[in-house]
Amino acid sequence: MSVIHLDNRLAHYEVFGRGQPIIFLHSWMGSWRYWVPIMDIASERNRAYAFDFWGFGESDRRGDQFTVTTYVEMLIQFMDRLGIARATLVGHGMGGMVAIIAAHQHPDRFNRLLTVATPLHGQVLAQHIKPGTLSRLLGMNTTQNGWARMVRSLQVADAEIQQEIEEDTASLSEKVLNQVHESLLETDLRPRIISLQTPLLAVYGGKDPIVNPAHAAFLNELAERPIQLLVLPKASHFPFLEQANTFGRLLLDFLVSQGTAIEIKEEWRRRVNQREYL
Repeated sequence: MSVIHLDNRLAHYEVFGRGQPIIFLHSWMGSWRYWVPIMDIASERNRAYAFDFWGFGESDRRGDQFTVTTYVEMLIQFMDRLGIARATLVGHGMGGMVAIIAAHQHPDRFNRLLTVATPLHGQVLAQHIKPGTLSRLLGMNTTQNGWARMVRSLQVADAEIQQEIEEDTASLSEKVLNQVHESLLETDLRPRIISLQTPLLAVYGGKDPIVNPAHAAFLNELAERPIQLLVLPKASHFPFLEQANTFGRLLLDFLVSQGTAIEIKEEWRRRVNQREYL
């Protein structure tokens, strides 16, 4: 486990491989750990980083600044502290929000963005996550509700990763989640996307019960921008876990694309699993 001090707080991170840097950003549930299968794929040709946002995983849970804006600042501090001048960002949900805002504010620091199940305006979540219902959604008060049930139903090939995701979800503080939730609802990425200069591949699951891909359809109208919307018809909210090989191929194709559209291709498998060396 690796840790660094950012803004006088401990931040936990992990790194696989060598090459051009890719930073993986987790969502408002879970931690860095659910990125392991994709970091494993990406690390063959790249240096893959993932860290826990404050309040999540093994990072510091003190304080009261758990917002999208704060996490953008944390990302920039993380890059500065590790000497990462430029990187590609891969963000899931909230992590995708952080990625888009960071690239909009610091276009010289980022090569490409790949977002997954990212709400492009927070109100798309309002009908699913209402104030005062987070405990029930997470299954803290009942085992028959919302997110906890969805997490348990994930089709993750690695049973250990499945267990880790469930444990990370169960250990989250309601204080952190309430602040994050309010921040998500207030965030609207649409004005930033319209002027975004960094290439963006926005991936959604066609069966996602949390973030409906239809809300991102306007991306298809931004023909003058380096932006592509791609929907995996059979995937839910975690395409990179449900279809890890397909998603990994999308990522690798995107990294070397020269403005051409990314297509869904046949699944493939790597011969080496970097996780064996942790």
